[in-house]
Amino acid sequence: MTTPQNTPAAPTPSTLGFRRSVRDRWIAGVCGGIAERTGLDPTLVRVLAVLLAVFGHLIGLIAYLAAWALVPEETPAAPAPPTAPPESTDTAV
Repeated sequence: MTTPQNTPAAPTPSTLGFRRSVRDRWIAGVCGGIAERTGLDPTLVRVLAVLLAVFGHLIGLIAYLAAWALVPEETPAAPAPPTAPPESTDTAV
């Protein structure tokens, strides 16, 4: 009989296919995450979001707020551990 191993659960992927950006954000990272996922310029995505919010009867604002609340933030890459300076091989007396 085998026992189940204690393996950590894999992170659940975003159902929308993108995550909120932590590197390219102005407010919540929604437009930055969409830009990273689609390959578009983040400024273009932000301009389109503002236009949709203003001229789309606030549908863009509601969609942005919903994405802010529902889309998970991307996990930032772990920083590299600090490296020790190379030790000198000189043995001066």
